[in-house]
Amino acid sequence: PPRRSSRRLASSAAASPTAPLSGCLYRYKHPSWPAPLQAFESPAAHAHRKYCVYIGGLTDGLLACSYVEALGAALDERGWSLVQPVLSSSYAGFGCSSLQRDADELAQLLRHIADREEGDAEFALVGHSTGCQDAVTLLRTAPPELRCRVRAAVLQAPVSDRESQTVEQDSDGSRGRLLAEAEAKLAAGEGEALLSQKYYGFVPISASRFASLVGRDGPDDLFSSDFTDERLAAKLGHMGLAGQRATAPSHPGLRTLFCFSGGDEYVPPSVDVPLLARRFVAAAGGAENGASALILAGASHNLAKPPRAAGEFVAAVCRTLDEI
Repeated sequence: PPRRSSRRLASSAAASPTAPLSGCLYRYKHPSWPAPLQAFESPAAHAHRKYCVYIGGLTDGLLACSYVEALGAALDERGWSLVQPVLSSSYAGFGCSSLQRDADELAQLLRHIADREEGDAEFALVGHSTGCQDAVTLLRTAPPELRCRVRAAVLQAPVSDRESQTVEQDSDGSRGRLLAEAEAKLAAGEGEALLSQKYYGFVPISASRFASLVGRDGPDDLFSSDFTDERLAAKLGHMGLAGQRATAPSHPGLRTLFCFSGGDEYVPPSVDVPLLARRFVAAAGGAENGASALILAGASHNLAKPPRAAGEFVAAVCRTLDEI
């Protein structure tokens, strides 16, 4: 297992977005799985007992966003290791997967690390895009003993897939036809059947996953601005300490940061982002339960633009972890 290192590739101050990450690649597996999954843990050798699990979005895998290398260096300086799992849904696999499967695989990763450390391990989750939905689902469904080990969740670009569909042109009505096809297959008990058209033009996708992403109030629909405050609280209430202690009474504390991109190309112009940020914080129980929000002015969805956005986000993650 990764252990002590006498040197570092780079400091967070000196690391560029393209600085390489050293790491240890390993397998983890539940006894019932037919084959193992993999995770990449940085740096290659360390003595840390705190692990930040980074979860990318649709079509993502390792190094999902350009800030990941700088994040890894900054975490290392603070005594945290960065862990990047390769899930069944990574890259083009999401079309035949689900948030719950992601959450189950992530829970097994946490269990693998905790067992390796003989129970002496704490975790933080950093999700990007659909990785935010994964983090929310994990913190709702994982066993209490694992959730008690998760001390922070940072959700970068928590965007509604359903609302993002309205940003893209659908002049021929194909999206509506695919949703109707998906709903018909679900009604016939054929949710795992593939649709007649690939998502994004290259991802085979099941009826159940398409309906979850595009339909209203499905498993993936966690961040839509048209939900009532009560509905948002039902979806996000467990992202605060009181919500966690309702089912995990011994939870030592949870901090959640909702980090929005002010220039997110997947957010419709009609969405009032500052208002939505306040509503998410309230849904998670407010500041008194460890919830907060940050809007990165002018930032794109993956923080590739403007140049300052990535550094501001890394600094925000570090502040959140320092508050634990």
